[in-house]
Amino acid sequence: MRGTAGFTLIEALIVVALIGVMAAIAAPAVTAGIDRYTILSAGQQVVSTIRTARVQAVATNMILVVRFDYPDTGQYQIVDASNAAIGGVKTLASGISFSDGTTDVQFTTSGRANATTVVVTNGTADYDRTITVSISGQVKLE
Repeated sequence: MRGTAGFTLIEALIVVALIGVMAAIAAPAVTAGIDRYTILSAGQQVVSTIRTARVQAVATNMILVVRFDYPDTGQYQIVDASNAAIGGVKTLASGISFSDGTTDVQFTTSGRANATTVVVTNGTADYDRTITVSISGQVKLE
């Protein structure tokens, strides 16, 4: 009588083929999840920088500006009224950018801002993140 321990080559190949099919089906969902996470993370970092600029403007009694695509495309930085840097340059993740027409956010010494909208995008409107800054200085990530 022959032993039945182990798997035949055919059984092993079927299992490998099933795993390959399942991986191929799951790959687009994983990629989309990574894209969503990357754009959300970039949006949260920009919001954090804008909020930091507001707090610093009030605390230091200075007009501060968050400049986008400054000093280079895909970068942003807090500067004072004379364009002197306050803190370091922040860089968006690879493949992420600010939408065309994004205007800088300026905070007064009382924390008020020019009302504006900043859009962080990866080129597909499905994952864009819109940051709204109200005239009162409230910052919201949508």
